[in-house]
Amino acid sequence: MPSSPPPYTDAATLTPRAAAALLASCASRAAAAALHARLLRCSRAFFRSPYLANCLAAAYSRLGAAPSAVVLLRAASRPNVFTRNILLSALLGSGLLGDARRLFDGMPQRDAVTYNAMLSGYAATALPYEALRLFSSMRESGVRPTAFTFSIVSSAVASAHHGQQLHAAAVRHDLAQLDAVVGNVLIDMYRRIGLLQYAARVFSCMEEPDLTSWNSVMSAYKDQALSGAVFDCFLSMRRKGFSVKGFTVSIVLSTCSDVKDFAKGDQMLALCVKMSFLTNPIVCSAVIDFLCLSDRLSDAVQLFRGIPTRGSEPCNALISGYARSGLMEEALSLFAVSIRNGVVPTEFTFASVLRWSSCFGLMEQGTQIHCLVCKLGFQDDVIVSTALTDMYCKLGLTRHARKIFRAVVAKDLVLWNTMLLGLLQNGRGKEALGTFRRMLKCGIRPDRITLFGALSACSLEGLVAEAMDIITLFKDRYHIMPSLEHYTCVADMLCRAGMLKEAVDFVENKLPEFSAATFSNILEACIIQGNIVMAELVAEKMVMQKSRLSLPYIVLAQIYGARCKWEKMAGVWRSMESQRAKKAWSCSWLCVKNHIYVFTSEQILHHGKGATYEVLDLLFWDMMGQPKKREGLGCIQLFSDCP
Repeated sequence: MPSSPPPYTDAATLTPRAAAALLASCASRAAAAALHARLLRCSRAFFRSPYLANCLAAAYSRLGAAPSAVVLLRAASRPNVFTRNILLSALLGSGLLGDARRLFDGMPQRDAVTYNAMLSGYAATALPYEALRLFSSMRESGVRPTAFTFSIVSSAVASAHHGQQLHAAAVRHDLAQLDAVVGNVLIDMYRRIGLLQYAARVFSCMEEPDLTSWNSVMSAYKDQALSGAVFDCFLSMRRKGFSVKGFTVSIVLSTCSDVKDFAKGDQMLALCVKMSFLTNPIVCSAVIDFLCLSDRLSDAVQLFRGIPTRGSEPCNALISGYARSGLMEEALSLFAVSIRNGVVPTEFTFASVLRWSSCFGLMEQGTQIHCLVCKLGFQDDVIVSTALTDMYCKLGLTRHARKIFRAVVAKDLVLWNTMLLGLLQNGRGKEALGTFRRMLKCGIRPDRITLFGALSACSLEGLVAEAMDIITLFKDRYHIMPSLEHYTCVADMLCRAGMLKEAVDFVENKLPEFSAATFSNILEACIIQGNIVMAELVAEKMVMQKSRLSLPYIVLAQIYGARCKWEKMAGVWRSMESQRAKKAWSCSWLCVKNHIYVFTSEQILHHGKGATYEVLDLLFWDMMGQPKKREGLGCIQLFSDCP
């Protein structure tokens, strides 16, 4: 890196054009300052024309010395549009957005470079509405936007309305079809705001899509879980002669992992080996994730150990693979070793570790990782904040979760949904509804997960009418149609409100086909509320549909037995046997001194029995809100119904 300019030492040999070439080749601020000083010593006549002053200011701005450029250009004697454009960029580079806007408003002449600089300033300072307003003003003033203009403005788009307006402007200027860069920007924009059909339309209208275009549309299909479309795009791309790159392979391989299509995944794995893509960290992480999901953890570990340089992506994939397999100690150990080896953790590393730490109830490890997050300066990252919010909600520490949630300035949809569902997990329905309402006021476009959270909150609070209004709102304003999980949630809400007959009618009218899980929930509600008539009705419906769950057969047999209808009871038992209905077993777990004990209702004795039931004893009295009156109240008294 040169510290001084090449040896042009006098005014006779150093022309303005040669000086401009030297400034363009300067690789450090010291070199630019040295050349500036030499030019002043040779002759101040060099700076009578704005040309060389512009070149020098551009060099200062490029090398990170924007304040020097500002001082130089503010003293310019005859500024032109280029001078003002460079000064505008320098002011924005110094963080002086207000000064830049005043200069912009006072400029007698503006071109596309002027608008692009100001748009970049608004985009960098997270002022999307100002950027969109300025783009509209740019078009009204007759300045033709460039491909870079659309690239900047697309990052400020957060709604379908603004996205369609930007797309229309690109079509009007013949850039959406003819310019691959603009087409790719529009595809990514529609992908980000969730309008897949528009992204596909942009791609189909492009005259000459490039490899980035194919990758963008495949990523959009992957986000919408349209695995078939991803595979079709990959085959079409290869037929058209495009060379396969590592990023393309990682998209397809990740899609195979998402849908658990192990046959196609093995084909992609063979392609990776054939084309030597395993040295690419992104591809390598996708392969490790695929191997872990296909129960080949040992192969993933072997691949990881063979990597010459282990970056953050492969570490993230193997940490998540360990944790997904229940090997939390190995996951945390790899996390610690990677940090000691100088691998700087990313937001995805923290997200993986925090997610699985909360799943296994490892509070101490989770709080330690939180401290490391703050130490490394990741506390403002929305991905890490989302993972921390999720962890504290799962650990029951909603106060800490709310504190982290409030500290995030630019909250995205995932963070809002995480906070909403976290409050629901802790039985805080009113707070969840309040979060949902604030989310809509902030202009965040909800999705199906948001709808499920809002309906679940209404179910907890027994707000039937409000739940129906929310379903109508999502249909009319956001064009989100409820699915099975949403209708199941509404049925559960009606059951909680004691409206069992309405729940049965609702499910039969709304669901296109029989759902054993939904009717099973209604049947359990009938039993809890002691409505034997409705329980018999629901159980008979489930038996007629040849359900493979054991609950309706058991309930119906007990009802017939209580009425001495022995033949019908025997028929129910025979039907249960012919359908091979099985009881759905569930389990619980406790974490005692970093050891996780899993047990079912059939188990009285197991490993760690003493400590486990002591904790259960304390939890029981804590839920009852009573002081513990007697020492040694054992598991037999608490679980007297256990066999």
